[in-house]
Amino acid sequence: MPFSWRTTASLGEGSHWESSCFTMSAHLGTHADAPSHVFAGAATAGSLPLAPFLGPARVVDLPGRGEVGPDALPRGCLGVPRILFRTGGRAFLAPLAAVRLAERGAILVGTDAASIDPADAEDLPVHRMLLGRGVFLLEGLDLSATEPGDYRLVALPMPLGDLDAAPVRAVLIREPPPGRKTKGR
Repeated sequence: MPFSWRTTASLGEGSHWESSCFTMSAHLGTHADAPSHVFAGAATAGSLPLAPFLGPARVVDLPGRGEVGPDALPRGCLGVPRILFRTGGRAFLAPLAAVRLAERGAILVGTDAASIDPADAEDLPVHRMLLGRGVFLLEGLDLSATEPGDYRLVALPMPLGDLDAAPVRAVLIREPPPGRKTKGR
C-alpha cells in the first residue's frame, strides 16, 4: 500500500490546531521486519527488542549483480554483529549466505533494497533463514551517501503492537578508527 495522508483538522479552516492522519504499508520505506512477517504466531513489531537495532554496525558494499552466495560475501562482513549492505538494488543474499552471517555472529542484517530477498521470491527464504536464527532485519535503508566503514547505528522500530513490521528512522554515526581519540574526550 503506498503512502497517503489527509488533513483531519486545519488552522486555515477554523481549527485551533493542525492534525493529519496517514496510511501506508508497514514495509514501506526504512523498516524492521518482525519474525511474524514469515512465521505464524512469532514475535510481532510491538515486541521487537531494541538492543539489536542500537550499537556498532558496519556498512559494506555487496558485490556484483544478482544472488551473492556465502563464498562471495565480502570479508569485512563476517563476525560483525550489525551488517548493513549497500547493494544499489543490484545484489541480494543467497539463503546460504544468510546462514553464514548468522553462524558468524550477526544479530542484525540491513539492506538498502526494499527486501533482503529478491523481488520475485514468494517464500522469502532469506527472511526465513535470518529471522529463524534470531537475526533481525532492516530493509529500505538509504545508504546512497554513506561510505563503507564502521558506524554506530540507531534504528529503533516503532512499537506497533501486532504488526509484522515497523517503520524505523535509521541514523548512522561515524565511529573513529580504533585507538584514535575524538575531540572533547
